[in-house]
Amino acid sequence: MSDDTPVVAVVDEAVAPVAPIAPERSARVVLPDPEEADSDEDPAEEGFIEEDRDFLSELPDDTEDLELVHLRIKSLGYLRLPRFAGHLKKLCLRQNFISHLDPEIFHSLTRLEELDLYDNKVKHVDDSLDKLSELSVLDLSFNLIKTVPEALQHLPSLDTVYFVQNRISKISNLQASVSLRSLELGGNKIRTIENLDALVNLEELWIGKNKITKLENLGTLKRLKILSLQSNRITKLEGLEELDTLEELYLSHNGVQRIEGLEHNLKLTTLDLGNNFIPELENISHLTNLQELWMSGNKIPTLHALDSQLKHIETLETLYLEGNPCQTTDMAGYRRKIILALPQLKQIDATYVKTR
Repeated sequence: MSDDTPVVAVVDEAVAPVAPIAPERSARVVLPDPEEADSDEDPAEEGFIEEDRDFLSELPDDTEDLELVHLRIKSLGYLRLPRFAGHLKKLCLRQNFISHLDPEIFHSLTRLEELDLYDNKVKHVDDSLDKLSELSVLDLSFNLIKTVPEALQHLPSLDTVYFVQNRISKISNLQASVSLRSLELGGNKIRTIENLDALVNLEELWIGKNKITKLENLGTLKRLKILSLQSNRITKLEGLEELDTLEELYLSHNGVQRIEGLEHNLKLTTLDLGNNFIPELENISHLTNLQELWMSGNKIPTLHALDSQLKHIETLETLYLEGNPCQTTDMAGYRRKIILALPQLKQIDATYVKTR
């Protein structure tokens, strides 16, 4: 086997002794199930890993991929992570109790490309990530972060960032993140789309489940392909005229009252406007690349517009219209009428169309 074969180490919960899984340059550390560990303390507060021993001691220094998932780790000091600094590229610390990122530890991990801290108790990043110039993926979802960390300006290779379900109220500190391709800010407290001008290479923007009331300040995102603003407070389709590369638009569970403002979004393949207040199917006949149209839970009274708006779109395969008056007032004929009007469809609502 080549000396270049990557070393992967995984630490998880399982009832089995420590043992190699294959005669390769890889290691798997298997620990007892924490539910079977004897303790009189609240498991939510007790650190599962014993802090007086180096339980990673048998792993080789050239480990490249290390997973420490759901182990109730509170402190990183005793893990002796700097020992892997010369080779470690992926570090996963999901579902632990980590609240502090020690700069002394992370400043040594300069080869790190992916850092996953999903579901911990991190409030501040400070300068702990400033030396990670090769970091491309950062996941800080489900933590206690109130602002986008300033540390992002020191991460020139950053490609994908996840800040799902934190306490962020303002989009900021992204002026140096020119390389960013995907940004996920869903489940926060954001009210305004702003400060995205520098993200000229952004292809995916996910900001669902916030408190955004207006589509605005998106004009510089010339490469944007996916825009998701589900579960916000948007009432009008606007501000999308510069996004001529947009392929997927998700705006379900808002307050949109009319389909409009999509004249320049000719590359759209997916349009999700489910659960809004739209009374008519209109202004989409020019979207000739459309593959999926989601319009469930609106106020569309009839199926009359199917012929003029959708019949000529040969790429259209999926249509959701359930929960509109056109379905609820004609339960028996609804599906048959759609099939006759749009023979190109392969799926109506959640059911596939039978082919003859």
